[in-house]
Amino acid sequence: MRIETWGGAALCLGCQVILLANLNASGQQFALDLDELAHRNHHVELTYERSVGNQQAVTFRTQGTDPFVWFRLPSLPSKSRDWILEAEYFCPSGIKHLEWRMGDNAGLSPIWQLPPVPKAEGWTRYTVNLNELLGEQLPASNAISVRVDLGARPDVRLNIRRAIIRPISDHEEALQRTARERRVAKEQLAKRIADHHSRSWPATINRVRPSGDRMIVVGQCPPSDEAVVIVAREPHEIAANPIEKRSDGKVWPVKKAVGTGEFEMELAIGGQDWLPGTRLQLARLVDGGYEPISAEVYPEIATNVRRNAPPKLHAAKGLTCVDTRFSSQMLRDLGLKHASVNMLLNRLVSASPRQGWEKRSIAGKTWWVNEQRLVGYDRNIERARKAGCVVAGILLIHPEGRSDENETGSLTHPEASDEGSYTMPNLTSRESVRLYAAILEVLAERYGGANPDRRIDHWIAHNEVDYGWQWTNMGEQPMDVFTDHYLRSMRLIDAVTRKHNPHAQVFISLTHRWNATDCLPWKTYAPRDMLSRLVEDTKQHGEFAWGVAYHPYPQSLWNADFWNDTHLDQTDQTPLITMKNLTVLDRWMHRSEVRKQDFSVRPVICSEQGYHAVEDQPEQLRTQSIALLKTWEILRQCPSILAYDYHRPVDHPNEGGLRLGLRGLPSAGHPIGKPKPAWDVFKAINTDDEAELRASLGE
Repeated sequence: MRIETWGGAALCLGCQVILLANLNASGQQFALDLDELAHRNHHVELTYERSVGNQQAVTFRTQGTDPFVWFRLPSLPSKSRDWILEAEYFCPSGIKHLEWRMGDNAGLSPIWQLPPVPKAEGWTRYTVNLNELLGEQLPASNAISVRVDLGARPDVRLNIRRAIIRPISDHEEALQRTARERRVAKEQLAKRIADHHSRSWPATINRVRPSGDRMIVVGQCPPSDEAVVIVAREPHEIAANPIEKRSDGKVWPVKKAVGTGEFEMELAIGGQDWLPGTRLQLARLVDGGYEPISAEVYPEIATNVRRNAPPKLHAAKGLTCVDTRFSSQMLRDLGLKHASVNMLLNRLVSASPRQGWEKRSIAGKTWWVNEQRLVGYDRNIERARKAGCVVAGILLIHPEGRSDENETGSLTHPEASDEGSYTMPNLTSRESVRLYAAILEVLAERYGGANPDRRIDHWIAHNEVDYGWQWTNMGEQPMDVFTDHYLRSMRLIDAVTRKHNPHAQVFISLTHRWNATDCLPWKTYAPRDMLSRLVEDTKQHGEFAWGVAYHPYPQSLWNADFWNDTHLDQTDQTPLITMKNLTVLDRWMHRSEVRKQDFSVRPVICSEQGYHAVEDQPEQLRTQSIALLKTWEILRQCPSILAYDYHRPVDHPNEGGLRLGLRGLPSAGHPIGKPKPAWDVFKAINTDDEAELRASLGE
């Protein structure tokens, strides 16, 4: 998702190197002079621009195979704490093989290898611990020239802002102290999770069906086992961990048929504070504890409400970022059938009273709800619904959620790093699950379809989770640990939303990095691997209504001519899936093991992708228009694709120079931007005018 974040002290990047006091709780921090880069660089073109808050950003564009820049590292006072070099950056391609040299004669300097700059399609943070990097050679008494080599590839764009040197924070220092122990524990947990999902079980739960305040459980266990119980595993529990000793009554002795081990039982769960997303597991009593003997299984979703099914879509036109800037008639004129709206979950529900918030009971507990925020969501959803759109809600959690901590826990995952634009929900404690479930209940009830003008049928679970470090941050995690947590969030969303709308579906959000081989260890993951794990989870733990929200941007966000993409192929091993080879994803969705229980194909939404074109560049504008026409040629070949939500309707001034909009930058005369030619092309798609436009563009 191309959304930028802003936080921390505002520093002028265009000034000389200055000492800034009292801006950091740990001491002083320095702003780096980026203006001097214009005078000391090689194979680099630099441009400067003002961004939000009138702050300066610099764009590096490499011009050859030996790009480097110089800056002045200030004299760093001797401190007991390490010094951190930090900057916010935007770089869709990423940069490997960064090198650090010091002194005016860089040819005589030792070479230090800097951490690579990860791909970032939105503003994110890059940090280097200078003490760890430089050791005893960290300058402590004099300023010194530093040369940074930016890899060896031409035409790489790196945007930088807020470049500072600061002392390490208390939080970072604490993480650094415990990093080794934590890493060992995470590796062990990942192995337990992997072993758990590959294990053969002696017992089976075949079905869990709700019936009023009871659960009907059908299964089979070894006839020889004497003491077998059904145990509830709540959403905060990692099923691969030992079953916790229960004192809450959520354990039921199994009464099985003699000789066969088959059983069918009714479990009374009324009044037992049953959390959505809870699953059941068979275990035998051993030495006062529980030894699991089956996979855990989620209950089927029960609903007493009736809703008309949403219209069947295929290759429907959609838009992201739909809001009240656009009239319903304008959206209708575009021929939209699908739309997505962002829904920030922070400060939406509180366990304690807040001024102006409405008091209400949710699942037997009193909460306070931010009605004013919901009214804002109402307007955006109503605008899309009145234009005839099926609506998707994208569920996002900002890192600022840490400030929402109260007696019910925090919404933000406790290990999330500030380097992420958004975070994973906190499912590490029962109290935090209750908060998250209460938020989902408020949204699911309000947008479940009782009011057709406020209906959401598609729920996108967070954002680009394969690139979780930036877009759904949970801290550094092995893929098995990250995915286990994410799937519990998907299941919780499914359990709550389908109760209010039986046609609701939850979607996993993924970038175009299909079989990525350049994943950052414990930070990013291959979408194909995550989807395979989701398929396995469905088979082992019960069917649910999921689909895929894929983002098939071109291989370079700067080049709209996706038909010239080269870093891909037409096989399942392809590193990328862009529009050029979208049929790879469609074929994967048609695999028998991926289909639903009734053998129908699970849905795909191309929920965020766009084509770069600057308003005063005629050739770029023409390519953007051609890209849209070619896009629909491919979409029509892919039966699994419900909709294509173009990102974005209007150019954004702070997307690192990307101009993805169908309209240009907002101005006084054009508050929603002046239409680009692509606006009319988009309007013509799926109409009688499309053929004429194709002919006029030579398509």
